[in-house]
Parts: sequence; C-alpha cells; structure tokens
Amino acid sequence: MTETESESFPEVVEFFKALADATRLRIVGLLADQSLCGQELAATLGLSPATVTHHLRSLKKVGLIRERREPPYTYFDLDLGRMQEVMRATVKKDRVQELAAGPDVPTERRRVLNAFFDGESLRSIPSQRRKKEIVFEEILKKIPYQDSYTERDLSKMIQRFHSDFCTIRREFIMGRYMERDRGVYRWADRGRTAREDRVEGASPAR
Repeated sequence: MTETESESFPEVVEFFKALADATRLRIVGLLADQSLCGQELAATLGLSPATVTHHLRSLKKVGLIRERREPPYTYFDLDLGRMQEVMRATVKKDRVQELAAGPDVPTERRRVLNAFFDGESLRSIPSQRRKKEIVFEEILKKIPYQDSYTERDLSKMIQRFHSDFCTIRREFIMGRYMERDRGVYRWADRGRTAREDRVEGASPAR
C-alpha cells in the first residue's frame, strides 16, 4: 500500500476541502496547462496578489502544488501525480466505504487516550481540537458529579489529572461543557451528554 492509500480520514477530507472552492479550482485548471507565478495568476483571475497567495497556500498545504524559485519570481506547478494518487486511493470500493463511515471513533478515542494519559495523569494538553475534546471528556467523566462546584473545588479535582488546572477549567467553559456564574460552575448540556456517552473499554492504558 502506498503512503497516499493509507492516508487518514481527516487528511482526505482536507484534500477535497481544498478543492471545494471555485477560485482554487480555476487555479488548478490554469496550473494544469503551465507553470505560472503569483502575479500571472492574479492578473488572469482578476484578483489581488494577497488573495491568490491565500488560495495557493491552501493548495500547497494538501500537496496539490509545488513551488520553485526563479528570482525575482516564484513559479507554481500542479502536482498531477499527487492528485492521481489520492483519487486512485479514494475510489477503491473499500476505501469509499471507509470514508463514508467516518473514522472508527472507539479506536480513535482509545489511541488518543493512550497517547496523552499515563494512568490518570495527563501528559500534555493536545493542540488539535478533536484530540482536546476526547481528552477533556475523559477528565469530565471522572470528576465526581455535583450540581455545582466552587472554582477552588473544581480546580482541585482537575489538578488530580494535570497541573495546569486553569487552562483546563477555562476549556470546559469554552467547550460549553460547563457554565460559570459568579464563580460557581455547573454542568451544561454538552457536559452531561459527554458523561453519559462513555465508551466501555476505551479508558487510558494503565
């Protein structure tokens, strides 16, 4: 199996999201014919150089274009090989079924928990939103249920998992797992749901 064929679900989604834009599709079409610099693309499309740069950055991020310097200009080429590889990988029947079903949530959750937890201690706070949700929901499920918490009490409960209780407590509010009113924390609907939806057997490795 090639590297492209084994791409993860989020990577494939990002690839097609990059193409789901009329301007970026026009850029891809122009670069399919010839190499062009940013100024040439801007003039042809009737857009500002800054706008073209933004779209080129999105295409480059998913590997659709390559750039080469020929001072004083930077030229861009379409990576047709990359596009063909992704298309071949995604049109296979089993791959289409996999993408349609989405990622294996229990497996993904278990992998994230094992990566970020050492027993009940959180090694670090993830930077990616999806991983944050998995980690924070695991912590929320282990916080003793009460109708309300003082900030001091909630901080102590969070500190059992990670020393940066201020950040995690703030993330609980930002993620709408909890609500805060005059220093008192209460469960929001999303927090209650997260506690109820615990997946059996997906706890971090001990």
